[in-house]
Amino acid sequence: MWKTLREIRKFTPKAEVDRILGVSPVQLEDRPAWYYGGGFVLHFFPVRFRVEGIQRVEYGEPGEYVVGGWHFPDASTLKLELGLTCFDAADAAPLEEDIVDGVITYQSTFQEIHRCAAQCSLEYYSEGETRRQAEGGMAFLKHWIAWEQYEFYFYSKSRRTKVSGFRFTLPE
Repeated sequence: MWKTLREIRKFTPKAEVDRILGVSPVQLEDRPAWYYGGGFVLHFFPVRFRVEGIQRVEYGEPGEYVVGGWHFPDASTLKLELGLTCFDAADAAPLEEDIVDGVITYQSTFQEIHRCAAQCSLEYYSEGETRRQAEGGMAFLKHWIAWEQYEFYFYSKSRRTKVSGFRFTLPE
């Protein structure tokens, strides 16, 4: 499915996405996000837009247009990351193909992706960590690397931790 998803363009109408993927998606609670199976969640926006400077300019007819999504290799991580109260899909699995062709897979570590991004381009690169409130204090949740149209998640502090999931924005 990942190979097919990478061919879909940002702001493709939901009906067309459903036709291309050929699956019956399940809406995640009351969100504009749909589970398409295999660990993939796609996010939709109610109108097309473009960014001019710092302004978002909306255009076209209202509808449901895909902008990107997430992939998680297991349902528990997907449920945690998206803050879902109910989610019971059992078909989430790691990708068999590369996330980024020849560069990043689910076997890639935080350190490897950091090194690769430094060699390629740091223009659209950032990294950090996310914490959440737990037992009256702030507890580590994950490290993340944002690079180009991807955000990779790592649920351990070690720089040798492998990719645990990722978010992506589709190309226009």
